[in-house]
Amino acid sequence: MKDIKSFNETDRYAIANRITELREGRGYKSMEMAHFMDIHRSTYSDIECGHVKLSTDNLYKLCQIFDVSADYVLFGKEIDMESVKIRCILEKQNPGKAKKIAEALYLMFES
Repeated sequence: MKDIKSFNETDRYAIANRITELREGRGYKSMEMAHFMDIHRSTYSDIECGHVKLSTDNLYKLCQIFDVSADYVLFGKEIDMESVKIRCILEKQNPGKAKKIAEALYLMFES
């Protein structure tokens, strides 16, 4: 079984730092972010300072505003959208055809 760690203060500050970097990278002010998210400015400030845990609702809004995945906000991991598209195509195929497509892709990229 995979080792699952508990959410801690270090994680909260890492998330807060990613949110701050995203905001600054887009040139938004904290007050604008609070307005976009329909929350009080002090609440937004608390999120960026890591003083509060990020709610699902606010995470959802941030992902939309910055056009990033929740994986990026929470863990700093980028999602390869091309891989997601390929997985969706394969899931729509019958198992035999999906296996052949996967084998062909493997041969193309492992050569």
